Amino acid sequence: MRFSENLLFKGINEDEKEEILNNIKCGNDVFNIYLLCKSQSQNLFELFEASELLTSYYSRQNYLVLGIARGKQKGMELAKEIIENYYNKKGSLEGLKTAF
Repeated sequence: MRFSENLLFKGINEDEKEEILNNIKCGNDVFNIYLLCKSQSQNLFELFEASELLTSYYSRQNYLVLGIARGKQKGMELAKEIIENYYNKKGSLEGLKTAF
């Protein structure tokens, strides 16, 4: 798994960010943390519980993590914010999939 240089966070306090990120990088399970990833299919994004991406199958997929959120709902909100920000900046969604 790789992490975006512009990693986004949702529902996570400033002082928790580094600890959560380090736990994920070390392969430690973190409770109720979701990772928003660039999709490897036709979808724009995929949302995984962190523990799911730490399994051997997903770790071989080398996903690009765009954001980290506390809870599934916050993860979906983060995806929505990325799409809205891109649309507001570009005026369309064309090129969004390749923007990351």
